[in-house]
Amino acid sequence: MKAKVDAKKINLLFVKTLKSNIEVGSNFIKKEGQEYHLSLGQESGLNLDEKKVAFTLKVLIEFPNSIKDAKAQAEFVLQFLFEVKNLDELAKVEDDGAITVSGELSLTLAGIAYSTARGIILNTTEQSTIRGILLPVISPAKLFTEGKIQL
Repeated sequence: MKAKVDAKKINLLFVKTLKSNIEVGSNFIKKEGQEYHLSLGQESGLNLDEKKVAFTLKVLIEFPNSIKDAKAQAEFVLQFLFEVKNLDELAKVEDDGAITVSGELSLTLAGIAYSTARGIILNTTEQSTIRGILLPVISPAKLFTEGKIQL
């Protein structure tokens, strides 16, 4: 696969919120600059014939506390559907039926999805008790580590 990713050939067709859940204990009070644990996971799939790639991003934000009713967490599952006009140049079907996708394309789509998710989560949490969660800037490659990652 020698083709390069061309941003002009990528369209974000839709973003769908599959899950948006904020749970806050009755004694939780968020302090300015309070630290939280962040877990990320992803799944992806593609349809070569339709030149579409689906990318699902799972985000879990936890504000731990030793007191049960002073904990808080937010869970988001966001699905992104991309059309990649030159997908046939960036992915190939191997002899065993497995599909190999250009690493550059994977990282590009993951970066777009994560960046968009940062804005959605900031906006969603702005009026909640955990107000204004701004996810850290990360390398999209972190989304492709084994299992969930914690930051």
